[in-house]
Amino acid sequence: MYNPPHPGEFIKETYLDPFGISQNEMADELDVARSTLNRIIRGDSNVSPDMAVRLSKVLGRTPESWLAMQSHHDLFFVQKKEKWKSLKPFSFPKLSFGQ
Repeated sequence: MYNPPHPGEFIKETYLDPFGISQNEMADELDVARSTLNRIIRGDSNVSPDMAVRLSKVLGRTPESWLAMQSHHDLFFVQKKEKWKSLKPFSFPKLSFGQ
C-alpha cells in the first residue's frame, strides 16, 4: 500500500534540499515563525488552510492540493489503526412503499 508523504517531507525533498534553501529562508518567505515551518517539515504539525494558502502563493500548486496532501497522509495512518477493525456496516431496515 502506498504511504503518502507528509506535506513537510514533500516541501523538504522537492523545494528546500534540491535548491539549497534553508527552512529559515522559506519561513521568512511564507511570513511564518521559523518554528512553525520546522514543525511542518518534521511532520509534527499539519498544514492548515492558512498555511495551504501561504504555500500556494510562495511555492505554487493550489491550496486545495496542499490540503489534499495533508488529508491523504492523515487518512492513510488513521485507517491502519486496529480500533477500526471491529466496525461493521450498519444494516438499515428495508422500507416498504405503497402498503
